[in-house]
Amino acid sequence: MTGGTRGLGLAVGRMLAERGWRTTVLGLDPGRLEKVRAMAEAEGLDLRAVRADVTSEESVREVFAELTTDQPLHLCVNNAGRNLSRLLLRKPRDEGAAELLTHPLDDWEKTLRLCLTGVFLVGREAAASMVRHQVAGAIVNVSSGLAAGAYGQSAYTAAKAGVEALTRTWSYELGPYGIRVAAVAPGVMDGEALREKSTAFPRHAHYMDGLKRFVPLGRWGAEEEIADAVCFAAENPYVTGSVIRVDGGGPPGWVP
Repeated sequence: MTGGTRGLGLAVGRMLAERGWRTTVLGLDPGRLEKVRAMAEAEGLDLRAVRADVTSEESVREVFAELTTDQPLHLCVNNAGRNLSRLLLRKPRDEGAAELLTHPLDDWEKTLRLCLTGVFLVGREAAASMVRHQVAGAIVNVSSGLAAGAYGQSAYTAAKAGVEALTRTWSYELGPYGIRVAAVAPGVMDGEALREKSTAFPRHAHYMDGLKRFVPLGRWGAEEEIADAVCFAAENPYVTGSVIRVDGGGPPGWVP
């Protein structure tokens, strides 16, 4: 389970452990990893927290070698990601400035590296492990309700569209080995990340409150509701190649 030390990733890791899976969550922050270990011990969960950098081919290979030493891998959940909101271009606030402000290449590359290349690296190692050990396992990728495109989200939406394409492609390629590949595409989640950003940026909080009116159910999703969909995709033996959308019915894309 990548990106498993907070938010949705932690909710998924905890739910899988509660359902009897021997679970390992991956993350980078030592403090958060330690908090997960303490939580697992306090709650009596079979849940480990291991440091790994999913953007590093070497780190991914090392962690998979470690995790599959004792027993074969049966499930991989790709959740690690981040969203940097950037317009493709905009006029500077200073009307006297001549140059347009454009989307930084570094932000594009960092987002694609984590949200798409990380999925590729982890998914590749997970699939190889399952094939080597002849395990009919599952890979579940976390996409987004914004995969079809959204205002100010060039890098993130491109990455998530790529994740959905990988999901379908891998389902074709890995099906003959008995390996299922599915994706879950959440809408906005009422979790730690949203609350932190809304507190720090009141304009963002106002914007999100306005956006909520486009959701038929009139509310954002709970992390546990998305985690339940991930567990469904992981455990249902006839789900593959599918993108399960868990977004309350919308909104179809963020608009200004």
